[in-house]
Amino acid sequence: MWNPGVLVLLAVFATALLGCIALVMTQRWHGRLSLDHDLTGVQKIHLRPVPRVGGVAVFSALLVGGLGALWVNEPLAPHILMLLLCSLPAFLAGLIEDLTKRVGVRTRLYASFASAALAIWSLNAELTRLDTPGLNYLITFAPVAVLFTCFAVGGLTNAVNIIDGINGLAAGSVILMMSGLGVLAWLHHDIFVFELCMLGIAALAGFIVLNFPGGKIFLGDGGAYLAGFWLAECAVLLLARNPEVSTWAVLLMCLYPVWETIFSMMRRRISRADSRQPDQVHLHHVLMNRLKSTPKNGLPASHKEHALTSLLIWTLVITCQALVLTHRPSDSEMVAGALWFAMTYGCLYWFAHPGKTLNEQALPMTGTLSR
Repeated sequence: MWNPGVLVLLAVFATALLGCIALVMTQRWHGRLSLDHDLTGVQKIHLRPVPRVGGVAVFSALLVGGLGALWVNEPLAPHILMLLLCSLPAFLAGLIEDLTKRVGVRTRLYASFASAALAIWSLNAELTRLDTPGLNYLITFAPVAVLFTCFAVGGLTNAVNIIDGINGLAAGSVILMMSGLGVLAWLHHDIFVFELCMLGIAALAGFIVLNFPGGKIFLGDGGAYLAGFWLAECAVLLLARNPEVSTWAVLLMCLYPVWETIFSMMRRRISRADSRQPDQVHLHHVLMNRLKSTPKNGLPASHKEHALTSLLIWTLVITCQALVLTHRPSDSEMVAGALWFAMTYGCLYWFAHPGKTLNEQALPMTGTLSR
């Protein structure tokens, strides 16, 4: 007989998959709102409109997961549903942007702060230590802890949206990071965080079937913000509920989107570019350009280039999980691991973008079906 928990996860996966299939097959009716018609924007590398409302399927799948947990009498089901309720400001801000293109970056950031604040109030999802001398003392003050938690959750939520640039990259990266956090939660007997991670993995796995490598549907801002918020809360709750888990371990596991954001901020500061404006000089963009099978600029990138780019970056993400899980590294070793990641990222960026200045804002990157 199937374990009830496994049945719930299968239902979550099936809901996300069938939801994505339904959205793709019915795009003629909702496409006026849901299709990404802007094919000329700086970060647009697809050649024909694609539905960017995959987040609707992911949210629906997580809702099925929460209700399924209630159905099988899982004691933690109300907390799962509460976290999904907390995600609504971030998810809806992103979804409305997908449908209207009228929600600014700042508004979406504030919405993610609101979601984080709701999770603090309802689930005690608050950072109370940073395992760093000096900062540990500051965060003992409740207002500082609340503000820092909102900043950290909002930052990671937006960071996942930043890496949502090519087929499968964001969803696959979040799946890998949640897998690492889930294993860590299991090792520390934290069933709640483990269940949250498994639900997130199942929902994104159903979505990625249609997203990678063919790009039949995109997460959109709504889906990226939802995935980022779910990942961030898994990380915060793991730390809040398990004092023996190092903050540096969790940071190393989630480092890719965090470092992508930090590197982008440094690059834009050097080039004096507007941090609110999109560009096409993120690592996944320049790697895609480097891996294109044709040396002629302006020709479409094939699904092969999309897949190779995502797989290469996923290798870095997997390595970060392995550094934490294969043994119990000290904080200093995990700091060294973070420095290794930053240097490897820099080498990859140099390989993909040799001889170019950091203030280049656009590359010749037309593509087939990716965002």
